[in-house]
Amino acid sequence: PGRRYAASGSGSSYDVAIVGGGVMGSSIALHLSEMAGRRLRVAVIERDATYEWASAPRSAGGIRQQFSLPVNIQLSLYGIEFLKTGLKDLCAGLDVDTDVQFRENGYLILASPGAGEKSLRENVATQHACGATWISLMSSDELRNRFPWISTDGIALGAFGERNEGYFDPWALLQSLRKAAGARGVEYIGQEVVGLSRATGVNISSV
Repeated sequence: PGRRYAASGSGSSYDVAIVGGGVMGSSIALHLSEMAGRRLRVAVIERDATYEWASAPRSAGGIRQQFSLPVNIQLSLYGIEFLKTGLKDLCAGLDVDTDVQFRENGYLILASPGAGEKSLRENVATQHACGATWISLMSSDELRNRFPWISTDGIALGAFGERNEGYFDPWALLQSLRKAAGARGVEYIGQEVVGLSRATGVNISSV
């Protein structure tokens, strides 16, 4: 691809300029750099180099496959594999700690009788169809036996992720992604993007 000029104080040319260096931006940068190698010049422009106001440090870090739309379920299926093995594979040969403290505690979704119960059954059927077959439906009696500290009054049904659901440390994930991307040649620029310039068509000539 032709070079794109990132006019953000760097005075350098890049093939790809990513605005925002949080989990999403750093993940994109790492994936691109791993696929294309150093022949693709990638810049990540992040206005808050300390990440004081970033969402990652404020996130609970939960991951689940219990969604109603297949696209969200499929994204989470990729996400869990990335947390378990994908990040480690992308960081192979790099001095990067990939332990993001993932804990498979599961998610428990509860439903009331009637429409809530019907919706939960439909959602779990969709999850199973997408491959998340570890989501178990539990009656109120089963819930009471397994989670005796939960009041099941007014609860008709529950759905529990037996595995591949839980929480992780988002800050650790961000640091792993950023360090790995940097090790693969991605340049992080501590500036704020205030505008884009377009040369012809859809091509961006400067940032």
